[in-house]
Amino acid sequence: MNTSIAFVEIARTAEVLARMSTPYSMWLSDSEQTRLATLKVEARRDHYLAGHWLVRELLSQAFGEAPLRWSLQERKSLPPRIINGNEKLWVSISHSGDWIAAAVAHVAIGIDIEQRPRQLDASIESLLLNHGEAAGSLGNDALLQRWVAKEAWIKARNESALSERLKQLQLHPATAEYSNVSLYSNDAFHFALAIAPAIAVTWRGKQKMISGQNYCVSE
Repeated sequence: MNTSIAFVEIARTAEVLARMSTPYSMWLSDSEQTRLATLKVEARRDHYLAGHWLVRELLSQAFGEAPLRWSLQERKSLPPRIINGNEKLWVSISHSGDWIAAAVAHVAIGIDIEQRPRQLDASIESLLLNHGEAAGSLGNDALLQRWVAKEAWIKARNESALSERLKQLQLHPATAEYSNVSLYSNDAFHFALAIAPAIAVTWRGKQKMISGQNYCVSE
């Protein structure tokens, strides 16, 4: 993989599952199979399998080798780590509703996706407003955009989206060359990508999105 390129794909979970040509027991690592066994809800299992297969597909495209070549190590509250000689690669996975998203890069990367429409709980508003913004100044969909942008930024730093951390972060519109989070949208979802602005992104898949706001996130 070129060190200045990230690979990203968003797809329907069912579509990714249909592309799995080999039973998951043949390609999940021991730590992944242990994690999968703890997931009792079918939708959660589907998201897990689709996300971890999609990462392998992206790695295959980037390196020109079969998805089965790649082995991932499950990590509690962190994205999986690649464990077959490419430990310095970054991986990020996100899911919402019918959708799964994955990204791989040689640099820090974080992604988040939220299906639309989604009604946020009123208690979340205070965690998403910037200092000085009044309650009620942003509609639900604008708050949802703030949510995915902050989540992506936090994931790129391997942090937890605790309430106090979400509230601490401030989002300011920025030009592309000075942003550290970019927001993309369509009628089905909002998607945020947190990566250094100099990194080129290769989009895989067929989802059409509108490039929305670029943000500079500060603490």
